Amino acid sequence: MHLHAEHALFFERRQPLWVAALGAALTSSVLIVNAGARSTTLSLIGAGIGALLLLAGARGRRRIKPALAWTLAFVALALLGGVALDSSADVIAQASVRGLCGAIWILWLGTQVDWASLRRLLLWLRIPEGVVASLDHALMHGVLTQREWVQRRDAARLRLGSARLPLAAWGPLLGEGALHAFTRLERAEENGLLRSASWEDVQAHDGVHLDAIDVKRGGHLVLRQLELRLARAEWLLVLGPSGAGKSSLLRLLAGLDGPTRGTMTRLGSHVSPDTTLRARLHGRVALLGQNPEHHFIASTVAEDIAWGLLRRGVEPGEARRRSREVATALRIDHLLQRPCHQLSFGEQRRVALAGLLVLEPALLLLDEPTVGLDPVAALELRTLVAEAVRRTNATCVWATHCLHSLPSQATRAILLRDRRVLFDGSTEEGLSEPWLVRAGLAV
Repeated sequence: MHLHAEHALFFERRQPLWVAALGAALTSSVLIVNAGARSTTLSLIGAGIGALLLLAGARGRRRIKPALAWTLAFVALALLGGVALDSSADVIAQASVRGLCGAIWILWLGTQVDWASLRRLLLWLRIPEGVVASLDHALMHGVLTQREWVQRRDAARLRLGSARLPLAAWGPLLGEGALHAFTRLERAEENGLLRSASWEDVQAHDGVHLDAIDVKRGGHLVLRQLELRLARAEWLLVLGPSGAGKSSLLRLLAGLDGPTRGTMTRLGSHVSPDTTLRARLHGRVALLGQNPEHHFIASTVAEDIAWGLLRRGVEPGEARRRSREVATALRIDHLLQRPCHQLSFGEQRRVALAGLLVLEPALLLLDEPTVGLDPVAALELRTLVAEAVRRTNATCVWATHCLHSLPSQATRAILLRDRRVLFDGSTEEGLSEPWLVRAGLAV
């Protein structure tokens, strides 16, 4: 069994379910006996057997350093707790040895069972799928947060020119990483609501109509006096500099934000300032945000693509079949068993898009979809989106400030500046130099 290079929670090769079951059962038995026993000798024997098992494998030897760290942590906690409770030396020693034994066996289990196998084991044991999905979601975002902290640590090392960071640097580093993690979880929750929204039939004549829309977020006006008409199967370019209101417009169309003033009719549904979030969401609307990590809810590619289908009541076999079809169309079928956090940025973007296209949206909203991609990858993404839109006859809104990677299918464009529509007309006229200069997209 080999480990993925980036994280030990995921193995390259899928292991049999019985291996995971045996490892989990053995570790659970040891932990139960260790917790219930009042014998320091018994806990020491258990710790010794666990240490031998750790040393027996190549993966186990890599765990010696974390095992020592856990040991020191448990000893320190036991000493502090013993002093605080005025306990005897025997009680402190017994608690420390118990903690050591438990830590070693948990580390050994990590060398034998990866998360994918443990997840299958939990489902086999009839643990509610919602509970397992929540654990999966938490674990994946925990891995992403760990990577965020490592990147910030390395950036701090480069700026300071030292491998050892001062203690004062760790507070801001960890705090900003945690804040970034909370933001990512908030966005993932929003995208999960969109992907799990109830599905409604959409008639061919349904489109989007915005009438005198104002939108506020956090007390600030982010869109003002917005008038917009979108026909079925239309391609629309939304162009504007950063801060012009492009993302705010897409969030309004998706239903994540509601109008402060004015009304919106979208795919036959009426949205007003009094409409609740759940009522604003529509199962045939999909939004691809700028950061693909904000879309990931499950830990592996196959599970993440199928997530929305399963939440909408599609049978697991049918969900897997449709997910594989979309993955093949987007040329990511070879990634289906990969953990989402181990993908490149371009691969993450395609996986996030697959999780939306498998739901066959009638309104596809794309926020800076080619930013961060090289020219070849950007061209491939434009082609794949065009094929998907043609197949489903969807309305597509492509928002960007990049003028070098635009879909040729878009015959209409709107230019945004200062949170309002500056131009609404043909793409050819909108991309002319006078209008681009007025919009702040050209000098």
